Order: sequence, then structure tokens, then C-alpha cells
Amino acid sequence: MTRTLKQLIKENHPLIAPIVYDGISALLVRELGFKAAYIGSYATGATKYGVPDIGHIGLEDMADQVRRLAPAVGVPLIVDGEGGWGNPLHVARAVQTLERAGAAATHIEDHVFGKHITASPRVLPVEQAADKIKAAVDARASDDFMIIGRTDAAAGEGPAAAVDRVLAYQEAGADGLFVAGELDSDNHARLKAEARVPVFSGDLPGHSAADHAAQGAAVVMYYALSHLAAAQGMRHALEVLAREESTTSLEEQLPQWQDFDVFLGIEPAREAAKTYGLLD
Repeated sequence: MTRTLKQLIKENHPLIAPIVYDGISALLVRELGFKAAYIGSYATGATKYGVPDIGHIGLEDMADQVRRLAPAVGVPLIVDGEGGWGNPLHVARAVQTLERAGAAATHIEDHVFGKHITASPRVLPVEQAADKIKAAVDARASDDFMIIGRTDAAAGEGPAAAVDRVLAYQEAGADGLFVAGELDSDNHARLKAEARVPVFSGDLPGHSAADHAAQGAAVVMYYALSHLAAAQGMRHALEVLAREESTTSLEEQLPQWQDFDVFLGIEPAREAAKTYGLLD
């Protein structure tokens, strides 16, 4: 039986969700036994278009990622819903689109502009942001699809205001709460005490998953791990090629193409081909 995201959150302390952005990262997450995964606009913009995460990514970009990667990863996907791409009516359509595409959850954030550009991004009035959460909850087809209320207010309005905001989103019907950025110990304790729904956290420097769990997180999203690691590995390989005009020094570090074919699933394909008389 396929476990829903809500069930997995209850069974894992915390649930770890690495970022996936392409077929290779999705297959690795599946192979290594992770039980959930995350699709974010940061990785999507970087890997699809080579642009920073400043609002370039649209609903169809995210829905396309879900459609392509859900079958490969085989686990529930938490998906970045940005600010819902507009007003509550647009939020409703975004939720329906992502749910139909195969997502298990989406987080809707309250920032207006400034994420990754300034240390103090502008955020919506809390009432308007709560209306987006209400619209998201009303629009979903299944109660298993989780609506996560996210705030980006910690860096601007401050940690206490950020907790106030996500607790307001909880009252609006959110199934999960997500404060982007860091909280102090007092506000971690307050959120942990007052949250009636799971708390989601982005991975922070110097924190293990257990550290996040101790602060109250039920889910830890490693939002930058896979594409940063991939970029570092590719940079190293390409620097060697540019410098040496050869890849012979890399040969022992890289898998053989035959092994990579096995990783991609060539053996089941061969067996199927034999079944249908395509191979001797």
C-alpha cells in the first residue's frame, strides 16, 4: 500500500525530503530509500533555465517537474507553490494543477518580492496571505493533499512575527507550517508548543535532521543539496577537460556507461524486449 505524506510524517521523526530536479536525482533518491522528496523553484530555475530564484518560475514549470519526476522518484513529492502565482483565485488553480500533476503537498508563501535579492523581502498583509491558504484548502480534491503555509517574514518583520503569521495560516486551515529562515530558541519553542499541524523546515547550515527535529520540525527539506552537489561535480570534471584537454585522469572516478545504464533500468528493458520478441 502506498503511504500518504501524512502517514509518512507520523511514522518518521523527522521525515527527510531531499531535493529532486531531474531524472538522475529522482532515481538516486528512490534507490537510496528516501521516503519523500522536494521540488523547489530554486533548483527548477537553476537547472531548467540557469536563472536565480527571483520569481521567474511559473506554475507550468513546477507542474511539468511534477509530471516528469513523480513516476521516477516513486515517493510523495512536496512542491514549492511560490505565492500561488497571484490572488486567491490563482492560488486555487495552482493547487488543482499541482495536485492533478501528482504532487502530495505544496507550500504557499506570503512574500511579495525580494526573496534572494534582499535580506528583508516584502510580505503580504497577514489577512491576505491567510485568504490564499483558505483558497488553497478549498480547491484541493483530496484531504490527503497537504497545504503548507509558509512565511518569509523572519528576516524582515522578525522571528516573533513569523511565528504569528504561520499560526494565523494554521487557523486558516493549513495542514503544515513552514518558516523560511532562522528562528531564535524562544520562537522555536513557541512554534513547537502552539503548532497543531506538522512543522516543515528547510535544512540550515550546521543543523542535522535530528537538530531540526529537536526544534520541532516534522519534515526537513534539503532544498539545495542535489543541484549544488551536481554543479560542484560537473565543474570539477569540466575544469579537468578544459585544463588537460582530456578526461583520462577522471576515468577511475567516474562510473562506466554500462553501470550507468543499469542504474537507469536497462535490465528490465532488456527483459521486456525479449518478452515481445525484440531480442534473441
